[in-house]
Amino acid sequence: MSRRPVAPVKPVSVELVFFYVCPYCQRELPLVSPPQPTMVACDVCRQSFPIVPVDEYSIQFIKLMLANGQAAIDPDYM
Repeated sequence: MSRRPVAPVKPVSVELVFFYVCPYCQRELPLVSPPQPTMVACDVCRQSFPIVPVDEYSIQFIKLMLANGQAAIDPDYM
């Protein structure tokens, strides 16, 4: 078996993570671009609370501007 060096892998997509603070224990909960108002449960205190959704058009705009992650590559690295 040949041990050729593996070339660095480029990103193929991007997601945005939003942090919501639990109103009960103050833990910051990471959620990937929640598009709908919903109830979430804190993974520390297990309490549920409603969240405000993010604007889907804003998410689409950011993904478009970053070419779905391709444009975010460090140009000095490539």
